[in-house]
Amino acid sequence: MKSSKNLYVFILSLLISYGSIGAVCFTPGLPKIAEYFAVNDQVAEFTISWYLLGYAIGQLIYGPLVNRFGNKNTIVFAALLAILGCVGSIVSYYTKSFDLLLLSRVIMALGAASGLKMTFTLSSKLFDVKDSARVLGLLTMAFAITPGLGVFLGGILVNSYGWVAPFYLMIFYSLAIIYLNRFLPMVYKADQSIKFSIVEILRNYMHQIKDSNVIIGGALLGMGSCFVYVFATLSPFIAIKIMGLKPQDYGMYNFIPSIGILLGSLSSNYVGQKYTPKLSLKLGVLITTLGTLILFACMSLHNAPLYMFVPMIMVYYGLSFIFGNSAALALHQVKDTSNASAVMSFINMGSAVVAVMILTNFAITQSLVLPVIYVILSIITITLCSVLILKRK
Repeated sequence: MKSSKNLYVFILSLLISYGSIGAVCFTPGLPKIAEYFAVNDQVAEFTISWYLLGYAIGQLIYGPLVNRFGNKNTIVFAALLAILGCVGSIVSYYTKSFDLLLLSRVIMALGAASGLKMTFTLSSKLFDVKDSARVLGLLTMAFAITPGLGVFLGGILVNSYGWVAPFYLMIFYSLAIIYLNRFLPMVYKADQSIKFSIVEILRNYMHQIKDSNVIIGGALLGMGSCFVYVFATLSPFIAIKIMGLKPQDYGMYNFIPSIGILLGSLSSNYVGQKYTPKLSLKLGVLITTLGTLILFACMSLHNAPLYMFVPMIMVYYGLSFIFGNSAALALHQVKDTSNASAVMSFINMGSAVVAVMILTNFAITQSLVLPVIYVILSIITITLCSVLILKRK
C-alpha cells in the first residue's frame, strides 16, 4: 500500500510540473530561435506568450472534461494533445515556419495545462486528510525543482542539438505520463449522463467573475506569475546575448532561483501553521519587494550573471508566500471552489500573457529592463495585496 502511495506521489509530481516545464525548457534556445527564423527578440518572445495563452484557456476546460470522460481518459487526451503540439514545433523547424511554431505552442499548452488541475483533483481523492498536507508539500517542492531541471536539460540539448531538441524531450515526458497513467486508479469514472455544454460552463464561470475576491485574488496570483514568466522571457536574452553565457551555462545558473522557491515553500508551510494567511501574505509581498530592490541595485552596479540570478532567490522566496495565501484568502468564503479556482487560474495565467505580450513591444538592449519591470510589478502587487486584505476585514 505504501509503495502505491509513493508511486502516486511520483506521478503527481510529473503532472504538476507538466505545464511549467513545457513553458520554460526550450527558453535557452530563444536567441537561436530568433536567429533561425530571422525575427527580432521581441517576436521570438511570442513563443512564450502564445503558450501562456493556451495554458490559461486550458485551466477552464479540464474540470468539465474529468466529470464527463473520467480522469484516466482525460490525462491520455491531454498528453496526446501536448505531443501533437510538440510534433508541430518540430515540423516548424524543418519547414522554417514560425507561424506553425506559434500554433503548435498553443496546442502544446492546451495539453500540458491539464497537469496542474489534475494534480489537485486527484490528490484529494488518492490521499486522506492526514496525508494530503504532506503530499501537497512534496508536490510543491517538485513544482519548484523540476522547471529548473527542465531548463538545465534544455540548455544542454540546445547547446548540443539546437533549439528544437527540447521538444523531443517534451514528447518523451508526455509518453511517460501516458504510461504511468495506467497505474492510477479510476477515481473519476466517465459519466455519459453529464452533458459537456459550453454554454453551461460559461454560465458558471460568469457567476464567479462577479465575485471581486476571486478577481483580486486571481490578479494577485497573476502578479506572482508575471514575476516568474517575465524572468523566463527576458533572462535568456540578457544572460546569453548581453552577458555572454552559453545555453548550457544559462541552464545551470537557472537552478539558482529555484532555491528560493524550494526554501519558500518549506518556510510558507511552517509560517502558515503559526500565523494567519493575511500576515503570511504581507510577509511574502515584503520579501519579494526587498528582493526586487536588491536585484535593481545589483544589476545597476554589475552586468554579470550572479548579480541577476542570486537576488532572484529572495524574489522567488517571497513569491512562495504570495501564491498559497492569496488563493486561501480569495477562496475562503466561496461556495463553488472548483469553478472559482478555475477562474482564478485563468486570470492568473492571463496576467502573465498580458505581461509577456507587452514585453514584445520593447527591444532588449540593456539588462536593467528586468529590475525596472520588477519594480512596476511590485507596486501593483502591493496595491492588490492591500485591497484584498481590506476586503477581508
